[in-house]
Amino acid sequence: MGEDIETIELLRNSAAAFAKFDGKRVRSWRGRAPGFDRAVWHQMGELGWLSTMVSEDDGALGLGVEAAAVLAEHLGRACSPEPFLMGSVMWPAILAQASNQVLKDRLLAFVLPGDMMIALTWQPVSGALLPEATEIVAERRDGTIKLFGECRFVMPAHADGYMVLAREQGEFLLVWVEPGQIGDGLEERGPDGMPSARLRLSGLSVPDSVVLLAGNQLAEAVQTAIDQTVIVQSAELCGLMQRCLEMTPDYLKTRQQFGAPIGSFQALQHRCVDLFIQQELARHATAAAIRVAVSGGSGTALALAASSAKSRAAHAGMLIGTQAIQLHGAIGFTDEYDLGLYMNRIVRLAASHGNAAWHRRRFADLSEGARP
Repeated sequence: MGEDIETIELLRNSAAAFAKFDGKRVRSWRGRAPGFDRAVWHQMGELGWLSTMVSEDDGALGLGVEAAAVLAEHLGRACSPEPFLMGSVMWPAILAQASNQVLKDRLLAFVLPGDMMIALTWQPVSGALLPEATEIVAERRDGTIKLFGECRFVMPAHADGYMVLAREQGEFLLVWVEPGQIGDGLEERGPDGMPSARLRLSGLSVPDSVVLLAGNQLAEAVQTAIDQTVIVQSAELCGLMQRCLEMTPDYLKTRQQFGAPIGSFQALQHRCVDLFIQQELARHATAAAIRVAVSGGSGTALALAASSAKSRAAHAGMLIGTQAIQLHGAIGFTDEYDLGLYMNRIVRLAASHGNAAWHRRRFADLSEGARP
């Protein structure tokens, strides 16, 4: 246990030293493919950051959700455009469970050092958030699998390959697809400038040998990975909102009104205290969810923890971001001012994988179902 605490602290120090805010860099990738810096992603791989969710048996760190959350929080403070949540948490956690050992080992050899970026493809056009809602259909024909259907919110939009979650006669399949087989999809840019893809599969044919995992337990594995991602996402939101909250009092100390800094006005001080309370509620809910994940929580317990954290973090992030802009006045709306970069990132993460309202409803439904 002591070794784990020491490793997490070393990771925290490494993240604080590496993840530095650079507004010019963040702005330079908006609207430009792939939406983030591949060189920075490769550096993350060299540092071992992309292997936190993969076990030591597979040649990775295997530190789990707590380590990933530590990294995500610091990347949030830096407003990093790199897709850390998807690229180091969601699909690595699923890939690590693949039963196709040969293909799994081949992909991990490229994924862990940051040489390859994979996108998990499953979310339907309607935006439904449960893996069972996938609209990709698989049909087996003479040793091949044909894939039909449409999916949305595929990230990164410019991936080096895709793990496609499909349904075949009531059973689920996770299929590996090379990027050249899918072709170019419709690019949809998010509020932070990072694009996602909308893909249409019209009879795409792949061999049976590229099935990574099959069976009804696959949907449960994907849901577990989504819940783990949501917890880490909440940590990134905490990093983003914390930086917004730091920038705001600093600005209030410099802006003058009626011959005095507006930060000296009691009404504005009270608003800042209210925002700080919301931040702390989000941080504690996220920390509680991390403890559930670290203790081996799964199924309903993990889902409840994830929804508790995300509902708090998404609500607090949006509240702090919008209030910070209002307290900054007109300068808060300008693209040249860095606060807008943080707000745009918050807007994206707050909605991704379920907003605050969706997770409150989910928490209520799960709580009701868990009662004796």
